[in-house]
Amino acid sequence: MIFTSVILPILFVVLLGFLLRRLSRLDEHAFSRLQLYVLSPALVFYSMAGSEVILSLVLKILLFIVIVSMVILAVVQGAGWLFKSGKAERNAMSLAAVMTNSGFYGVPVCLLAFGEQGMIYATMYLVGSSIFQSTVGIYIASAGTRKGGAALATIFKVPLIHALVISRVLVHFEALPPEPFMKMITLLGSSAIPIGLLLLGMQLEKTVFPPLRREAGAAGETGETGKAREKGEEEGLPAGEIEEKGDRENRRNILGGLAAGILRIAGGFALALVLVRFFDLDPLLEKVIIVQSSMPTAVNAVVYATEFNCRPRLVTVGILTGTLGSVISLTLILAWLVG
Repeated sequence: MIFTSVILPILFVVLLGFLLRRLSRLDEHAFSRLQLYVLSPALVFYSMAGSEVILSLVLKILLFIVIVSMVILAVVQGAGWLFKSGKAERNAMSLAAVMTNSGFYGVPVCLLAFGEQGMIYATMYLVGSSIFQSTVGIYIASAGTRKGGAALATIFKVPLIHALVISRVLVHFEALPPEPFMKMITLLGSSAIPIGLLLLGMQLEKTVFPPLRREAGAAGETGETGKAREKGEEEGLPAGEIEEKGDRENRRNILGGLAAGILRIAGGFALALVLVRFFDLDPLLEKVIIVQSSMPTAVNAVVYATEFNCRPRLVTVGILTGTLGSVISLTLILAWLVG
């Protein structure tokens, strides 16, 4: 059964990470740096070092990701204009709708569902997704304040891209490291999957239980609520009107996050199902792409949203909606694909 053989083992590891941070207040930053700079690049390196990996295939997957993401982005922005949402709200919904959790969540799902080759294909998707998220994702979160050239330059700062380029160059010149070093890299890369799931649980705990921050005149209130109250007081609005305005903003955050989280999964699945017919892909790769395109919102989306003050509460609701909903959606999608 798909749920017990694929989804449940992953949920157990994620829950362990959640409880580990919740009960011990473990700082996930060390895990995050280890994953970003060592384990994930090692996973990409040994996956991309195989002779069967073709660079043009990675570029084809990247093109697929760009098409799916830009269509979803256009839908969200168009709906935002239609319902007269503000720029920050539209961009927050866009961020939650286009950033996929193809790494910490997607790679292990594809490994358990489709085996070693499925994991290699999922890693290719992860590389393409990382390129898109580290450029367009940051640009969206910054509400267009970051110039296109600066956003594009972040590609060269992504460790996964370094690992991809180095591995393919070494393969081209038949200069891969000796077997003991390759085994070391493979061992480190294999560790990326369980550590990534633990880190996902820690990040979800941090998202669900954010630390309370005191802001001017609003003890115990967190970011957006405190700022809304402060702005209302500066404008001289009555206390009741300030409260009503804050409640209205919270409702919009919840509804916007719910919509973005659902669109991330349903929209990605529907678009992938249509687009794979126009790409000449291996049948297994088609299945992997459909699954990866149906993943929930990446937890990193709230990191970008917080960094650029792009409605982080809305993005958080999108992450929680998609992650919880994916337990059912992925079970059904995998049952259809595998069965």
